[in-house]
Amino acid sequence: MNQEILKNKISIILVEPQLGENIGTTARAMLNFGFENLILINPRDDWPNDYAIKAAAGANKVINNAIIFKTLEDSLKDFSYAFSTTIRPRDMVKPVFGLEKMSAKVEEKVNNNDKVALVFGREKSGLTNHQISLTDAIIEIPTNKMFSSLNLAQAVILVVSEINRLTISYSKKDLPIPDSYPVKKGDLISFFNHLERALDEAGFLKPLEKKPTMMMNIRNMFNRANLTDQEVKTLRGIITALLRWPNDFKDIDLIKRIKKIADGNDKNKHDKED
Repeated sequence: MNQEILKNKISIILVEPQLGENIGTTARAMLNFGFENLILINPRDDWPNDYAIKAAAGANKVINNAIIFKTLEDSLKDFSYAFSTTIRPRDMVKPVFGLEKMSAKVEEKVNNNDKVALVFGREKSGLTNHQISLTDAIIEIPTNKMFSSLNLAQAVILVVSEINRLTISYSKKDLPIPDSYPVKKGDLISFFNHLERALDEAGFLKPLEKKPTMMMNIRNMFNRANLTDQEVKTLRGIITALLRWPNDFKDIDLIKRIKKIADGNDKNKHDKED
């Protein structure tokens, strides 16, 4: 579905909002996910509102283009489908949608070229039964039953974020690596050889009969880390620095052995095929 068409067909309606700050934070939440159509029903404070503008944190296009109505009935005239949000159970027969099903219904309606309204109530008391009766369905947000209160912006961002999934995948998995790239297997194997020689020098790989298993576990541990070329260079530098400790050591034979250990290209002693 075209993202722009989807979001142009959807409007957020705030019924009798009491604080300009809540309108502003709602506008910010909307624009975070690309929604710009805001409708206000009889806001308590004067409009436009400086508090709303400050709280919007730059979402000025949403604030400046907000449409004001006196009643919810007037605001819904051009919409084909409307959702209401409420925490309290209401004594009425009306479809109740969880967020995923709500999103699917929105997609269905927009595909039919229908305009959809998402209606949110007052900060303290929410929507009246009469106002809910004007809508087609209720959105149920699965909050903690013992503490279910959400502020306007929180409720709005949960709903618009779910609708945003219709056009954007939330299953992304990435590993940004600036100025680096995954290490080549040849360099990784050279690192393993370097490490094995250093561990031999330190007397770590004992008893000898357990060495193959110990190195296999160590190799698997580093393979799971998905190292970059720079990380492997850093690890090799660490190994070499540790072998040279303390830094004023003057043992010529040890220095020669360290250079040989750091080569990392030849087979290590006790190597055998598994």
